[in-house]
Amino acid sequence: MKILKSLPSMITLATFLLFSAADGASAESKVPHYDSPYYITEYSKAIRYFNRRLDEQTTVKIVRSILYYSHQYRLDPRLVVSVVAVESAFRPGATSKAGAQGLGQLMPETAAGLGIRDSYEPIQNIRGTVRTLRLNLDRWSGLPYKTQVVNALASYNAGYGAVKKYGGIPPYPETYWYVYDVISLWRKLCGLDQKK
Repeated sequence: MKILKSLPSMITLATFLLFSAADGASAESKVPHYDSPYYITEYSKAIRYFNRRLDEQTTVKIVRSILYYSHQYRLDPRLVVSVVAVESAFRPGATSKAGAQGLGQLMPETAAGLGIRDSYEPIQNIRGTVRTLRLNLDRWSGLPYKTQVVNALASYNAGYGAVKKYGGIPPYPETYWYVYDVISLWRKLCGLDQKK
């Protein structure tokens, strides 16, 4: 397929454009406090951009969950926002054709393995989403940070087994575009795409 031949170079470009002088460690260590009024307001604006139908109470619940669990699991909350935006556009009741559920589109077996009883409940879903991202990052922890992030995102979309089998992003158009979309949005949320 012609599209598959062009996708790897696009992924490589997007991936390596993502990372600026700060190469990972600082992104994980600078997680804002989940109760900070400033960050609650700013993250609420970002989330309402993706889903204007969310009421304020649900939006704040989602924001606090993202900030809290990102801090607990040492993740950049902007990465979590990017994943959830691409997965469900912040629709708590979203269900995919494959059966993935809620904000982070957790598969029922994944949710059950993480102790999530209700994947449609925002706090539980965010906890499961962040834990899954952290587990995926840890599985690839021996690799350079850039590759670790790409493989973790590909694992979130296609499964760890597929990424392991192919030694990186598997040759599935959906997974290539998924990684590209998440990284592109993460760049924007990090301010890396702003003109100087």
